[in-house]
Amino acid sequence: MSSQASVQSVDALKEFRVALALFADDVLGALGGVEMEAKRTAQWLQHDRRTYWQDQIKRRREAVSQAQAEVFRRKLQKTADNTPAMSEQKEVLRRAEASLHEAELRAAQVKKWEPALQHAILEYHGSIRRIKDLASGDVPRAVFALERMIDALEAYFRVAPPSGAGGPSPLESIVDSILAAEASPSPCEVPEETSAAEAGTATSPDDALASAADPELPA
Repeated sequence: MSSQASVQSVDALKEFRVALALFADDVLGALGGVEMEAKRTAQWLQHDRRTYWQDQIKRRREAVSQAQAEVFRRKLQKTADNTPAMSEQKEVLRRAEASLHEAELRAAQVKKWEPALQHAILEYHGSIRRIKDLASGDVPRAVFALERMIDALEAYFRVAPPSGAGGPSPLESIVDSILAAEASPSPCEVPEETSAAEAGTATSPDDALASAADPELPA
């Protein structure tokens, strides 16, 4: 597998690094908010509601006792000639008993939902463990790796500017020099072909022999 990468923009890496860091902060912030809300709800259910309804049961039992005492007192006032009205007292007693029953029902519901809520909170913590580890561990390591990559790329660009942006790269300059050296002939080599001008002024072997035999002939 190739280890090379085509980096088109360092600014894009910087923007991705910032977005990745913000993503981790948002995830941890959201998870922290949900965790605080779960703790607050558990505290409210286990302590506030339990204490409240226990106190209400005590108060409403006292109200029932008072209503019962009032009805009983009305019954004692009954004689052969006089039967006092007690419909109002009985209605007060009925309401007090209904209120007490409601408080006892609510207290039972609080007691029932306490373990259910704890179980739901534990399941929630188990379900978010992977994303929490990702946001708190993997993402910071990735952000640190991106920072190192960006620093290395910027250091490279300061030393060797990219090709096409202000001149050839050092590698391209070396390659061009090698190709130019291979294309040029060496000083000791004789060209295989002569130019037209040189062909017109050159002396053939027959002309050289004739000149040597007759000195008066022009060479």
